[in-house]
Amino acid sequence: MKNSLISIAMATYNGEKYLKDQLDSIYNQTYKNIEVIVTDDCSIDKIVEILEQYARFHGLKYTVNEENLGFVKVISLCGGEYIALADQDDIWEKNKIEILVNEIGSNLLIHSDWVILPKTQSSQK
Repeated sequence: MKNSLISIAMATYNGEKYLKDQLDSIYNQTYKNIEVIVTDDCSIDKIVEILEQYARFHGLKYTVNEENLGFVKVISLCGGEYIALADQDDIWEKNKIEILVNEIGSNLLIHSDWVILPKTQSSQK
């Protein structure tokens, strides 16, 4: 399990002001065998531009839906042994995936706790 591919699935919608912080927290994980897959639900902000930037520099995979589908489509695109669901406005602890992979054992599902953080620089824009 320690080398398993983890798919990180995210559905976005008009979350431009939060997305970079979340993607940076995902790509800075201590567990590196990840794929990040995003579907966008017809956003009218600059989310697609951000997704294109992360696709070029990090290999993020994304599609733009023709209708609002939420997590329905993005989960079907995942190829990892495990899927971690991510919201566009979260920020993950640096070792979140590593801890979850080490703790899942024979369980089918595992989750982490959350805390509310003060607004970040990019979310104030």
